[in-house]
Amino acid sequence: MNQLAKAHDGEGIEWLYAHSRDYPLLSAAEERDIDARKWSTRDALLEILVADLPSQVFLKQWVSNLLVNPPNLKVFLEKEHYYVLRREQSDLLKDAEKVVQLKNLNGLLDETCEAGQIATLLEVLAKLDLSPLLVTGFADVQRGSSDSGEIVMALRYWQKFWHGPDAAQVPVKAPPRVSDSDCDSLRRHSQAYFKAREALVNHNLRLVFSIAGKMKSANVPYMDRVQSGMLGLIRAAEKYDYRTGHRFSTYAYNWINQSSRRMLEEQRSIVRLPSDVNEQVNRLYRESLAHLNTTGRDASVSVLADRLQIEPDAVARLQQTGNLSVSLDSPFNNDPDGLTLGDTLSGWTYSPPAAKAEQISLNRFLMTSLKGLAPQEQSVITLRWGLDDSPPLSRRELADYLTVSTERIRQLEMSALGKLRNADGVAEAFSDYQDYQMQD
Repeated sequence: MNQLAKAHDGEGIEWLYAHSRDYPLLSAAEERDIDARKWSTRDALLEILVADLPSQVFLKQWVSNLLVNPPNLKVFLEKEHYYVLRREQSDLLKDAEKVVQLKNLNGLLDETCEAGQIATLLEVLAKLDLSPLLVTGFADVQRGSSDSGEIVMALRYWQKFWHGPDAAQVPVKAPPRVSDSDCDSLRRHSQAYFKAREALVNHNLRLVFSIAGKMKSANVPYMDRVQSGMLGLIRAAEKYDYRTGHRFSTYAYNWINQSSRRMLEEQRSIVRLPSDVNEQVNRLYRESLAHLNTTGRDASVSVLADRLQIEPDAVARLQQTGNLSVSLDSPFNNDPDGLTLGDTLSGWTYSPPAAKAEQISLNRFLMTSLKGLAPQEQSVITLRWGLDDSPPLSRRELADYLTVSTERIRQLEMSALGKLRNADGVAEAFSDYQDYQMQD
């Protein structure tokens, strides 16, 4: 039924390529009509959910937990569920007006809903402007289906951590399922949503193949670029809103292009770097090549710093970062016998006992040194470098963990490291500890 599901393997992508010409490009009016069906199914699903008592219980649990117990990276062992929920719900908590509407909805759901109150509930939900995918996920949770994929799995996972109406730290019981008649209606409208989304995707398949063909890459096969572009196209079909007045093809182009470029950046080198770091390294190489072509000489650190308008220390770090990845399969000094770099490296599965004892001693010394920092600075340094035997966290993950901004994490990290540099032996201990972590 759903050709989109086939796009996750090579055979499915080849099938889509062969049939892409079966779907002509859409006019602006056709795009509006198809997307209008997608949003109308959302409204129809909300009407059914609001009128159904078990679904009212579910909506009450959802809105109350979204307000006082939102998805939290501290308790979500499955991080992908956290990011799916944040993607679909973050706008509700960032917009002050929508937070007010969430509180209104929470109060209305405390009461037994009659016909007039149901109309009021629908008005509040209309102001929240929930995404069709999220509402479809609500419907599939209620009818016990997994048709909505990752959003349904994320909602069910989050339900494990839901609190009761009194915010007690105890899991809530799952609400009863909807009636058979309502279940059939929910399934019918849910299928209508996915048919509308699939129509938008199918009629823009040629756009994916065109963009993938223009993005030349020696490391990434054409079919992999198509698959990445398909993911961007599907996400564009989920988020597109015809009411903005933009063409879907224009909107989808940006999503396809962004998804494909991100995948190219991730697979460009052996060591995966964040996209912003990759962009800075690429700028550095472009400026270096431009200077070489103009003057015939390699650019110095100071010249590159002036051209990029950044500090010389930052240029040196970017140069070092760009040279991190070396393939172990690369030839060793052009050896005639085909000896590779990996063949010349020695290693051992386990570190010597003395090294492990020294690492424990360093850890104890570092933890003692951290006591001179502020509590937040201690938490940032400990979690950033995994000093408590936990996996090191990125700044973004730390920001979600401590519920602050990424910039705040950076400020705390810089402040803490500045204090530690002035402490005797701490800088050397940090360097040695990181060396031992890399060996492990």
